[in-house]
Amino acid sequence: MGKPVLFLFLAASSYTDLKYRSIDNFQNLFFLITGLIFITLERGPYGLADGVITAVMAFAALFIFYGAGLLGAGDIKFIMAIAAFTGHETMKASLIPIAAASVMIMILMFVREGGIKRVKIPMAVPISLGVFYQTIMT
Repeated sequence: MGKPVLFLFLAASSYTDLKYRSIDNFQNLFFLITGLIFITLERGPYGLADGVITAVMAFAALFIFYGAGLLGAGDIKFIMAIAAFTGHETMKASLIPIAAASVMIMILMFVREGGIKRVKIPMAVPISLGVFYQTIMT
C-alpha cells in the first residue's frame, strides 16, 4: 500500500543528501508521521506499536554512532522515519544490504578521491539502496 510513498521518500532523501550533504528535518518528520499512519492502516494498532518501538530502538542503537561521529543526526532521523514506516522485520532484513551498499560506495569514493582520506559518505544513499532492495525482494 505505501511502497510508492516509501520509494519517493528514499529517492528525495538520497537526492538532498547527495546535493547538500544533509537530510531536511521537516522531510524526516513528515515521513515519520506518514509512516506511522501507513503502518497503522496496514497492520492496525500492533503496526503502530511496531513502528514506534522500531523507531525508538533505531534511535537508541544508532546514537552511539552519532556520538562517535560516524553518522549525522539527519541520518539517524532518516533511519527512524524508515523504521516507523516499515517496522522491525524490514529494518532487520535491510541491515546486510545497507552494509553492502555502504562498503561499495565507500570503495567508489576512495577510488574517485585517489586514496584513503577522510571520506564522508552520504549515508542516505546506501540506506535507501538497502531498504529499496529489501522491500522489492519481499
